[in-house]
Amino acid sequence: MRLSTTTAAVLAAVASNGLLGPAAVLAANLTFTVPPHPALLPGGASSLPGSTHATLHARGPPHAAPLRRDGTFVFVDVAPGSYLLSVHGRDHVFENLRVDVEEAVDYDSGNAKKTEKVRAWQTFRGNEWANRGEKRGETSGKEAGQMMAEVRVLGRKEYYQERSGFSPLSFLKNPMILMGVFSLALIVGMPYLMDNMDEETKAEFEEMQKNSPLGQNPATQLQNFDLASFLAGKKDEQPQQSTQSGGSGSKKRG
Repeated sequence: MRLSTTTAAVLAAVASNGLLGPAAVLAANLTFTVPPHPALLPGGASSLPGSTHATLHARGPPHAAPLRRDGTFVFVDVAPGSYLLSVHGRDHVFENLRVDVEEAVDYDSGNAKKTEKVRAWQTFRGNEWANRGEKRGETSGKEAGQMMAEVRVLGRKEYYQERSGFSPLSFLKNPMILMGVFSLALIVGMPYLMDNMDEETKAEFEEMQKNSPLGQNPATQLQNFDLASFLAGKKDEQPQQSTQSGGSGSKKRG
């Protein structure tokens, strides 16, 4: 099917003015690299497994990019918007980036031309979207619509919990051990405390021991000890009742 000269001219004018749709014209190409880390990733992206991939999340369906042989993630024809970049790896944890693809007008060529301005910042999950971290990349004037940024590794994923060895500090932090050490120190140090007391304080302490429910017949008192009555300040009235009953019996006998 042949087009007429007028139809071809109209289509050429529409294409030159960018009226074929903003999605076909305004689209950015994004490239992300993983730099090597001396401790976590010494071999760089080449040592990552083949299942490693990156995703760009927005309101619509996410964009996905696999790990290429050169160790990069390439997203093609990304429409303007604000995206969250996440790198999913089997063995490592990577930082998240906020990627903004915005429409811009380029006046350097003499004619106003719509281009894409792309910027990337470090971001953090759980924080506000406006909370931006360190800038990771930005498009230059010569390469409008194309950006290359770095995605840094943060740590390794641990799937197994290592068995902790013996630690004297953790042994001493045990509550039962602390109670035993305190009781032993109290038993050993009490005689020295009593020897260093003055006579008046020592007499008061002995008087308190005599008035204590455990001071008289400790074996039976310990079995029948009432903690609530002791804390309330109540005294045992059984001895008085026994003396009264004994006295009344003697009178009857007489």
